[in-house]
Parts: sequence; C-alpha cells; structure tokens
Amino acid sequence: MKRVLVVGGGFAGLHLVRRLERHHLRPDEARLTLLDRNNFHLFTPLLYQVATGELPPHAVAYPLRVPLARVGNEFVRAEVSAIDLERRIVTAGDAEFPYDIVVIAPGSVTNDFGIPGVAEHALTVKWLSDGRAVRHRILTVFEEAARETDPQRRRDLLSFVIVGAGPVGVELSASMRDLMEHNLRRIYPTIDFDHEPHVTIVDASDRMLPQMDPRLSRVAAKRMGELGVDVLTRQVVAEVGPQSVRTQDGSVIVAHTVIWAGGVRANPLLAPLDVPKTKDGRLIVDEFFRVAGRDDVLSFGDAAAFMYEGKPLPQLAQVAVLQAPGAAANVAHLVRGEPLERFVYHRKGDLIALGRTKAGVEFANLGHLVLSGFLAWTVWRANYLMQLVGVRNRGTLLLEWILSYFSRRIIADIT
Repeated sequence: MKRVLVVGGGFAGLHLVRRLERHHLRPDEARLTLLDRNNFHLFTPLLYQVATGELPPHAVAYPLRVPLARVGNEFVRAEVSAIDLERRIVTAGDAEFPYDIVVIAPGSVTNDFGIPGVAEHALTVKWLSDGRAVRHRILTVFEEAARETDPQRRRDLLSFVIVGAGPVGVELSASMRDLMEHNLRRIYPTIDFDHEPHVTIVDASDRMLPQMDPRLSRVAAKRMGELGVDVLTRQVVAEVGPQSVRTQDGSVIVAHTVIWAGGVRANPLLAPLDVPKTKDGRLIVDEFFRVAGRDDVLSFGDAAAFMYEGKPLPQLAQVAVLQAPGAAANVAHLVRGEPLERFVYHRKGDLIALGRTKAGVEFANLGHLVLSGFLAWTVWRANYLMQLVGVRNRGTLLLEWILSYFSRRIIADIT
C-alpha cells in the first residue's frame, strides 16, 4: 500500500482529493492523508465579500474532512513545518508523517516586497481572519467618523487606500463603494457620503488588472470612475505609514486605512527544499507535475511553476482547479505503476466583479469574447456559485446574495 501525503487544503489540495475519488483507489492500493493548519477550505475569490459584509464567513468555508471521510482517507489538522525529501518525511505539529508520494500544495502567502510599514500598518485579504478584520475596520471608522465634528478629521478617517489593482484590489474597492452607497449611507446621516468617504487604488503597473485582457482593464477603469474610486497607476509604494502611503516619487496619500492587495509569493515552506526553483521561489515542475523529475514528489497550484508559453502559469485559484484532474490522474498512475499523462493547459478566460450588477468576463474559448454589465455579472455569479464546493455552501451563498441585494449587508460589527 502506498502512503500518499497531500500538504495543503487550498484549491490545489481540495480539488486533488475530490478528483482522486474518481480513480477509485482501493484501501490496499493507497492511504491518503491531507495536512492543513485549518480544518476548512477557504474560497478566497469571495473573501472580499466577507470583508464588505455581503457574505458571512461560513459561506466561504468548506470542511476538509468531508471529502476525505467519504472515501475512508485521513485529515490531520496540523501546521506543516518541514518537508524532508531524502527521508520522505513531513513534519507537522509534533508528529512526523512518512510518505511514498507527497503532493506539495501549501498555496502562497502575501507578498509585501519588503516595503517598510506594510506588516505594521496595512490590512491584508488572504485568510478568513483578514476578511473579518477588514470589515471590522470599515465599520469602526464609520462609527468614529459619525461622532467626529471636524470635517477635515472626518475625511481623513474615511480615507481608504488599496494597494494593488489586481482582481482582489478591484473587486474589494467596488464592493466597498457598494457597501457605502447602498447600506451605510442610510444609517450614518451625519456623514456626507458624496464628498467624505474616499477610496484610492494604487498600483505600479500601467493599467488595472495587468494579467487580464486589456479590454477588461478598460471596463474596470470605466467602472471605477462611475463608483468614484481614484486609480493611480505607475505608482510604486515606497512606505506605508500609520496614516499615509508614500510612493517612490515622493507623493504622500492620506490613508487612515491601508489594505494590501499587492500580490502573493511562494510559501516559505518551499525555501529549504534542495530542488530547482524559479526566481520567485516556486518549485519547477515538468508536464507531469513532478518536481526534479522525481516520481515521489509532485506539486501544482500556487507552489508550482508550470511552464506555459515560456513562462510559469499565474498563481490563481482557477489554474489550480484546472490542474487538479491531471495531478490526480498522475497520483493514481504512480500508485498503480502506470505511465503518466502529460498535462495540457487550456485557459478558459477571466472574470472580474465590478460591484452591484456589474462585472467583466472574457471567454478564451469563444474567440476571446469580452462582455460587461449585467449579463457579465450574471455569468460571474453563476460561475462562482457552481465552483463553490458543497450543497450547503452553495445554498448559503445564493441566499446571502439575495438577502444582501434586496435587504442589507452584514453591518453588525461582530468580530
């Protein structure tokens, strides 16, 4: 019997486990164990909606034990601290887990690029606790501003800067403006919502959504203008202070709240591994997802650099989900001593939410067709509803979306 160990329960780990069910590995063939510090999978593409009160935290969390228990495999809640490729042992908590095949999929971590002040003064949007923290900050500053009699001080309190014009920064800024306009405006009569709350996006790239089709960038830029969000491109952040953001050209932006959405980097767990890596620290894998050509070490998702058209695939949830069937097939082949299958990447396109009834969609398989507006928003919502794992989570998501649209968002500050 082969011992298969999966490190990480993110998109890569969860979808690998679910896809492996279809290969019907017998108990005498393999024993699979999944290790993660949380006992739930976080649907990170919707985390910004937790941060802006559109969804409760439990709507984007799926218990990891469910798919494993269904087929008699094991989940262990423990934080992995080391992977020993020579001894074939993973250390997690105070225990060691030997393996015959390990799938390294610990995901990524927030990349602050070593910029001073980010860790001390900025909020991030990566983990479930981050979503709750951002919502708490938004509601707290509005409570403070409602009592503030000095107009300038009120404007300073309500200044928000989001660093990063990628999907997280764009979707978060649009949702924040929706929260302010359609929910907070009604209950904070002492605040001038036409002039005082201010959201700014800052990014070093020359356009919003630099990894997406330029037409989606234009759609997003137009929508930000409609929402009153300032977008500053070609601006490299040099320092984050307690009440401001300073850029490399010396400009200072007032920011009582700074939210860091500047990208991700390889998990530090990968650094000690003596195998080929890219400059950004990801494990270089071949077309079978093998690390260094080894049949006992596989990796995909954010931790892996799978080359496509001369460069690594981006660290996106969509990529991990698309890779999971191929990775699962090769795990099953390795267990059974069968030839491996080459993975061929087929990009589907991109989706970006742009606030209430607005979105942008690019269909790569339809001649790179781009849609925007209500139809794109419908496609976006349907896509994420189907991607969410679990009937209960899908039902909760649909119900909460209906309630937040026709009623109000979660604006009670319960941390």
